[in-house]
Amino acid sequence: MAAKRLSVKIDTTAGSRSYNRLDIQISQSLHMAIELYDDLNYLLILDHYDDITIFDMDADPLAVSYYQMKTSDTTITIDSAIKEDWLAKLHLQLSRPEDWVVKELGLITNTPLEISYTTNSNGSAGRVKQNLYAKHTSFANLNQLVVDKIRKDISDKCTIPIDQVDLSRFAHLRTTLSIDRHRDIVKSEISEFLNSKYPHITFDTIKGIYSTLIEILTQKQRYERLPDNSTLDAVQKYKGFSKNDFTRIIDKAIMISIPSFDDVTRYAHADDDLKYKIALPYAQILTDTCKQGDQSFIKIFNTTLEVMEKIPIIANENVYEYGQKIGNIIQQDNPSLCIIYNVDYIAVLAICLLINKSRSSQ
Repeated sequence: MAAKRLSVKIDTTAGSRSYNRLDIQISQSLHMAIELYDDLNYLLILDHYDDITIFDMDADPLAVSYYQMKTSDTTITIDSAIKEDWLAKLHLQLSRPEDWVVKELGLITNTPLEISYTTNSNGSAGRVKQNLYAKHTSFANLNQLVVDKIRKDISDKCTIPIDQVDLSRFAHLRTTLSIDRHRDIVKSEISEFLNSKYPHITFDTIKGIYSTLIEILTQKQRYERLPDNSTLDAVQKYKGFSKNDFTRIIDKAIMISIPSFDDVTRYAHADDDLKYKIALPYAQILTDTCKQGDQSFIKIFNTTLEVMEKIPIIANENVYEYGQKIGNIIQQDNPSLCIIYNVDYIAVLAICLLINKSRSSQ
């Protein structure tokens, strides 16, 4: 029969009670999404199973890691972690009925974690203190006296035999984010990440991607109407953010960004006459992209992209003539749309999309 657990209960909505903790938790989620991007097809769950939960895959996951995030302006100690039941609550994640393999149970702090214990050396007791400054410290590397203290606490609070207390997957993670500057720090991280992957990306595109990510993660964080026993599919829908979501946001932002006029004319191998012909529709496209929520522009953008996917450019085809071909097709199929956007406008938009597509695939 399973041991009865009375003293500690996982609170899946506790994170919604503190705005400041929520705010830095959003930044930490983005920080981890960036950090894991090249290594894992992850799914992040915000503030449901725990503060931050990371699955190894976004579909049919096999492994999961649970993290609690704690912040302080001064010091966080292992004694406070024990007193506040943070470690006992993490250990309860091992008792979940799901078949996921628990990879890690992590305590994330913005300060070094202070460890203290009493020794008895040469007949005299002494108090030892040490701070965990490392980015990642396994509990297996803690002093045995501290390990024994944690195991006894979890045994008492979770009402399980002490030999069933498993600390092998526990770790302390010290985040690089600070309470005052976490947004600035993660904004710098996303900029460095995107610039390394997409050398031609513009500052405005980076800014747009960052704002979109923060808004999506905030919405996921704030959603509070899911019952504790919801299916993973439901949790993913309302509280989840995957690597694939991240990639789609980046690709969409890059695709909709407008290259410089010089890049457009260079890509089209434009002489002076063609540069003159491109100039006006290019200026109109720039203006249209600045209109937030302009439904007609969204429609012409999506329509142009769809037609280009059906009729891709052929090798050595003249770029501007290809753009005009796309424009003529749209004009035939959507004459009302072409009252606003003529063939030359669509031709230049098509060139912009060709440039962005080539850059996103580099």
